[in-house]
Order: sequence, then C-alpha cells, then structure tokens
Amino acid sequence: MVSLSVQERAGIGVPPNMTFDRPTSVVVYGSSRPLLNWVAYALASAADSGFVWTDVRLQGEVLADADPLARNLVPPDRLYVVHPYELMPNDAAANMAVGGIVRGGEPPDTLGRLVEFLRLPLGAQRLLARGSSGNRPVVLVLSNAQRLVAVYPSERLAPVLGAIVGAGGSLLMTFADAPPASHRAFETRLYLEGDDPKLWKGAVLRVEKGPATGPLRAGSEYRLGDLDLVAAVLTRDFK
Repeated sequence: MVSLSVQERAGIGVPPNMTFDRPTSVVVYGSSRPLLNWVAYALASAADSGFVWTDVRLQGEVLADADPLARNLVPPDRLYVVHPYELMPNDAAANMAVGGIVRGGEPPDTLGRLVEFLRLPLGAQRLLARGSSGNRPVVLVLSNAQRLVAVYPSERLAPVLGAIVGAGGSLLMTFADAPPASHRAFETRLYLEGDDPKLWKGAVLRVEKGPATGPLRAGSEYRLGDLDLVAAVLTRDFK
C-alpha cells in the first residue's frame, strides 16, 4: 500500500502510456458517475492513439453539470450516446458466420476469438476496425456500464473482453456501482472513493488489481490531487 503521507509531499508521475501501450482492459468503479468520468477522461486523454467514447444513457437523461460529458470536452466525432439495448450482443450475425468459419479450417482458439468478435455490437466492431494511429491500440471508453448488467450477464464478460483485446483494442469501462465478481476478468481494476467532483483532490483511487510493479501496481492507492496524470486534466478543465 502506497503511503498517502508520502504522496502529500510529492505528486505521483504516472507515465501517460503505461496503461494503454498495448491492448488491455481497465474498469474504474465507484459511486459518483461524474467523478468516474473525469478519471476515465484523464486516462483516455493521455493515450497516444486517441480514444472513442460510448456513453450508455437512458432516454431523456440530463447529465450533471459537473460531468465532463456535459461540458463537451469529448469531441463530437469521438462520442457516441447509446441506449443500453443498442449494445446487445450480435448473436444472430455470429451464428450465421460460424458455419463458414468452420469450413475455412480455422484453429479452435482462432475460431473462438472470431465468433466472439462477431458477437460484439456492430458499433463496437466498426470502432475496432477503425484501428489507431501508429502502433498504439485504439482506446474504447464505455461509461455507465452498470446499465448493461441485464444485457451482459456475468458469464459473458470475459469473452467480450477477450474479443476486444484480441482485436487489438483497449477497453476502459466506468461502473457506477459495486461491480459483480465477473469484473475480476479485467486486467486492471480501480476503485474510486469520492462523491463530490468539487472535492476531487481528496478522492482516493485504489488499485485492486493491476501489474506487479509500477505506479499502478496492485495494492497501491493515491489521492487524485497527487496523481499527476489525473490532476493535470482536472486542474485545467474542471472549473
């Protein structure tokens, strides 16, 4: 556990690309949707490859003023607002394609990855197909994923993550609730303790699952005000 008293004396410099320099999966969960979105925005903004953001939103929903999505910080050509059922698995297309894939003689592991990719919603497939700039994976941000629990039961999460990472993408998900046990399938799992975006400097980010070494190693915790990568964005954009 990283000592907060040490962090009070010096900021924590997290290299911008340490999380998304290769295809991976990250979930940030907590109770404050706006604060979760600020952390996701800060992490995604640091990715060399850029990011595409999908917000799962209810019909007629009005965002809190403190939410970065309400402030138009995400460029319109990178933001997609969808209803939960627009992200239902594309099972029909996957089932239709299975026969042709099998006749093509693909190895079983490759077959599994292809089928799971085809089960992704068409929008997600198109975003992954767009690729990224340079050699960095495209970063797909998915906010308000707690609204997809009915659409993606626990047993489907690991295959979905495998399909996205296998296609060369990185998924950064926010979950405004206590996540189910299936979220252990993410490579990195972050818990954000804080409710009021105005008090963001004192909010604490805990790394429940992560790499064995480095600033975001498992068991570390940081105040957002001391985490340079996040603090720089919130200081600049949260007024």
